[in-house]
Amino acid sequence: MKSNSRKIIGGAVVAIALLAVVGSGVAFAQGSGSSLVSDVDDDDSIPESNVTLSEQEAIDIATAEANGTVNEVELENEDGVPVYEIKLVTTSGSETEVAVHADDGTVLETESEDEEMDEDSISESNVTLSEQEAIDIATAEANGTVDEVELETEDGAPVYEVELVTANGSETEVAVHADDGTVLETESEADEDEREDEEMDDEDEYEDSDDE
Repeated sequence: MKSNSRKIIGGAVVAIALLAVVGSGVAFAQGSGSSLVSDVDDDDSIPESNVTLSEQEAIDIATAEANGTVNEVELENEDGVPVYEIKLVTTSGSETEVAVHADDGTVLETESEDEEMDEDSISESNVTLSEQEAIDIATAEANGTVDEVELETEDGAPVYEVELVTANGSETEVAVHADDGTVLETESEADEDEREDEEMDDEDEYEDSDDE
């Protein structure tokens, strides 16, 4: 009986030892797995300590290149080049993104929302007047609050198209030359409707003359 008891006790001890080894192995595997997952990083972002320019220096370069307040800054690796992507927002709400080389400070690209949407758009850095100066000229020419501002090339001339909305909801568009500040055109909704009516009348008269 004593021999059988010893065998049973010995077997139980071995079983407990095996369970302990298996349990520790599972715990080790789980711990190793979690550390590997935490080490995986698919993001292209890089730490500021790895580049020459500080974030503030990049912001200073970007705001000297384009007008607006800083909305977002990202430091990323683009095709092996460290780049600060700085998003600026103007008073009218339009966005401009400036890409600055994070080591030598070169402005690699300046792109606004208008440029993405319209191939005739040009960069504010290529004209004499700032967007705010064009807005001041437009609001002195016509009443209303600024609804939208676009900087475009029209027949080779750089033009700010400033859209104003009055208190009663009517719209007026003021075209301002982006270099010398000349007001090229001011057209309200009423003016546009009248012009369209005149064009329709001219077409009717032309058709009547053909019938005769």
